[in-house]
Amino acid sequence: MLRKLSKSGIYLQTIFIFIFLGVYMITPLPGFTIQTMPGNAAPLGRLITQNLPENRFAVKFIAVLLILLNITVFNFILRRHDLHQRQSVFTAALASGFYLFTGTPAAMIAPLVAVLMLQFSFDSAMKIYGVTNPYDTILNSSITIGLASMIQPLAVLFLIFLWMAFFTLRISAWREWVISLLGLLIPYIYLAFWFFWTDRLDLAIAEYADFFRYLSLIPVGHSVRETGILALLGLILIISMAAFVNDAGDKIISIRKKMWIGVQFTLISIAAMVLSGKDAMLTMPLVLLPVSMMFAHLVTRSKRSWPWDLLYGIFLAAIIAIRMGV
Repeated sequence: MLRKLSKSGIYLQTIFIFIFLGVYMITPLPGFTIQTMPGNAAPLGRLITQNLPENRFAVKFIAVLLILLNITVFNFILRRHDLHQRQSVFTAALASGFYLFTGTPAAMIAPLVAVLMLQFSFDSAMKIYGVTNPYDTILNSSITIGLASMIQPLAVLFLIFLWMAFFTLRISAWREWVISLLGLLIPYIYLAFWFFWTDRLDLAIAEYADFFRYLSLIPVGHSVRETGILALLGLILIISMAAFVNDAGDKIISIRKKMWIGVQFTLISIAAMVLSGKDAMLTMPLVLLPVSMMFAHLVTRSKRSWPWDLLYGIFLAAIIAIRMGV
């Protein structure tokens, strides 16, 4: 079924996207263990969560719009860099189903904004290939990482992703490395100036100190069903990544390098989620995009899709059951 969907064209795939988003809108709030965005996580994240409307339907609608924006932008990025078939939104269709495995909209809106910012960094990293002096591209990439880290502090790990891309693209000049560091610091320089201007610099330092003081790498205990879904996602990712990496060797050098950048983006996403500990579920939206990319690649290259239909079907059944409180 999934293989037929991948070849069905953009219109049918779009219908599936809106069906999944409709399920997100009409199903009750899921009973996941983690539901709250930490109040002291980062200034921009705190600002977003504190200014959400009080109406639950409005918050849900904003979350759905952000999900739609995230999966659409990610699909466009993959198509731009020839990592996805043309005239298709198959990856976005799969991602819309995976995104049902997220917590309450109020907790997810800030992480979804951070994910959107990190996608621009992902896009910029792949744009570096073949550019003689990619200074502005690197600067833009690192600035978006800095902005995302103002929502979720562990997004700063994606600077490592950018450096890994440097190695993949064989960028060894010292200037690019310095620019990446400066780009990360620029948003924080403006933030520090704003806190200083409003006489709140000591408060900002205390809030960041609290974040690191209470940062826990120990994951919160999940229910049996949540653990089962996480294990299923891990299985899908392992199988898909193995196929993705194996196929990279058969591509032309430009595509191969971009595929490796995609793998590096996935690895840093997983690292950010693992290191989030008790807040790991808040990083789930970031991991789901690479899972969708690699799973879509696996489905389209396979002669038979029934094993992947089964895996995806089990996932959807389990997550809808959780959302319905069954």
